[in-house]
Amino acid sequence: MAVKSKKINRDLEALEAENAALKNQILQEQAQREASDELLKKAQAKITWFEEQLKLGKYRQFGRQSEKASALPLFDEFETDELVEEDTVEEANSADTKEQDKPSKKKTRKRKVNTSKLPRERVLHDLSDEEKLCSCGCNRRKIGEDIVEKIDYQPATLKVIEHITPKYACKNCETITAAKKPAGPIPKCMAETNLIVDVIVKKFDHHLPFYRQSKIFAQLGADIPDATIGNWALGAAEALAPLGEAFWQALLESNHIQADETPVKVLDPYKKGYVWLYHSLAPGNRCVIYEFDLSRGKHVPKKRLQYYKGILQTDGYASYFEIGKQEDIDHLGCWDHARRKVVDAIKVLNGNTSGIAGKLFKLIKKLYKIERELKNASDDYRAKKRQELSNKTLDKIFALAKSAKALPKSSLGTAITYLINNEAYLRRYTKSGHTQISNCLAENLVRPLAVGRRNWLFVGNQQSANKAMLFYSLIQTCKLNNIDVRKYLTYVLGKTHEMRNGRLSPRSLLPQFISPELVS
Repeated sequence: MAVKSKKINRDLEALEAENAALKNQILQEQAQREASDELLKKAQAKITWFEEQLKLGKYRQFGRQSEKASALPLFDEFETDELVEEDTVEEANSADTKEQDKPSKKKTRKRKVNTSKLPRERVLHDLSDEEKLCSCGCNRRKIGEDIVEKIDYQPATLKVIEHITPKYACKNCETITAAKKPAGPIPKCMAETNLIVDVIVKKFDHHLPFYRQSKIFAQLGADIPDATIGNWALGAAEALAPLGEAFWQALLESNHIQADETPVKVLDPYKKGYVWLYHSLAPGNRCVIYEFDLSRGKHVPKKRLQYYKGILQTDGYASYFEIGKQEDIDHLGCWDHARRKVVDAIKVLNGNTSGIAGKLFKLIKKLYKIERELKNASDDYRAKKRQELSNKTLDKIFALAKSAKALPKSSLGTAITYLINNEAYLRRYTKSGHTQISNCLAENLVRPLAVGRRNWLFVGNQQSANKAMLFYSLIQTCKLNNIDVRKYLTYVLGKTHEMRNGRLSPRSLLPQFISPELVS
């Protein structure tokens, strides 16, 4: 009996061991299956991400670039959604309301070309004396005239100006005296100021490389190498260098700055540089400064803005957040960047606007609608309406973003992550009435560089690049202050000697501070 019991026990132990082995095998197979499922899930997520990037790449190359609703068809198909009910902005005054109630006037055809600022020449096409005599025998009497405007073009011309300085000698003293030669902006340069200005404007405003300008001069009868033209521009930049330092001092006096950066190629094919842009929106001190640096690190803007106090508006690039932590800086985010990521999410969904991305875009569009309606309002009124209307919409946007579920690396996930991580910065513009909803004004000032970049392709080195940045800063600041670029550069280049001798402050020659009468 005891032997039989022992045998049963051994059999039970064997069965238990076999059962445990089977359970362990099942657990291992289950773990492997879960690991395979996880790998499959990651692979599927990667495939989805690559498909999204492929769609975005095709859309960016062949599709419309606009972020407006008109670029995304059927965008108002969810007008009845409770998340996006419309609030109306009250009129700033009753006069505006009355103006809107007036019936619209009949549209008239307007001249497309404005010729009011062009010089005029009158050419008379009159009847001959015989034609003025009527067949009845009496003289025809003038009762009026018809005027037809035609625009003519006079080709550019080059000419040589010989500056003659006669020499006079005294036989008794054996001395020679000559008249003083006029000093140009660049020592020992044969180019007159007007020619130097033309070279600068064509290069840095019209984006015409020096070698193309050299070909144009050849057609006009002058063989001027592109290297010589480049030296004229570099010499002018050195003469105007004091304006660069004055620019930075003026920037720190501003209380409202937008910043951005864009990549450029350096001559070394293994290097990439960056142009940093600082845009002052302060009234009376509207300017933009470009600076080239080989790095995109946070030390570049920190060096320029370490003593700055006021509003700083940027995109979500991490280098700006360190500066935004400074005690006297109020850091604002950019809704254009947030909207752009939401639009990308809609594009990869083939324009489907019924989901989370579509609802987010609709709400963001409402923020911009409020800003358009408040465009001409006072700062106080705008601040009040932003608190009443914009904050409600912002609450809905971030509530929807936080409740949404999306793969972190998908286009929708990227847009939601950007919104959530930058919530505090994106809300901050509503605190006052003089701030901007986005950094688009600074982004628009990147465009001249983007157009030029397609022509000059790369920069030679950091020193020559920053000389070019001075010209970009002067030209674009002139445009911000409605100053004629040619007249300004001609005037300022004529004052370089006075700047060097300390008789004239470079600050007084900056486009935002110069007297308009001097450059009109």
